[in-house]
Amino acid sequence: MRLLAWLPALAIAAIIWQLSSTPDLAIASGWLDTVTRKVAHVVVFGLLCAACVGGLRAQRRTAATCLVGGALLALAYAVIDEYHQSLVPTRVGTPVDVAIDALGIGIATMVLVMAFNRRGMA
Repeated sequence: MRLLAWLPALAIAAIIWQLSSTPDLAIASGWLDTVTRKVAHVVVFGLLCAACVGGLRAQRRTAATCLVGGALLALAYAVIDEYHQSLVPTRVGTPVDVAIDALGIGIATMVLVMAFNRRGMA
């Protein structure tokens, strides 16, 4: 049962990997494509962080351990993803995208801290 708690994180990671593996990936055209991609980075890595926190919570870890661990797992995946993307033809991996991913991770972590505090789980 505890392993099932990791399925959302694994599913999100698989989707990220598939999208990063796609050469010439375009969501829109022009500046809208850039904005949409960056917003997608923030949202998807925030969701990955939350899913990792959920996986750790199922392992009966403390709230602080789950929050820090979830954020670190998501950030490590962001670095791996950008490296992987740099190996895909027509794609580029950049530290700026890792920073944008980290923004999403940070936002998700702050929201989860507030939720944990509200529920007395901190």
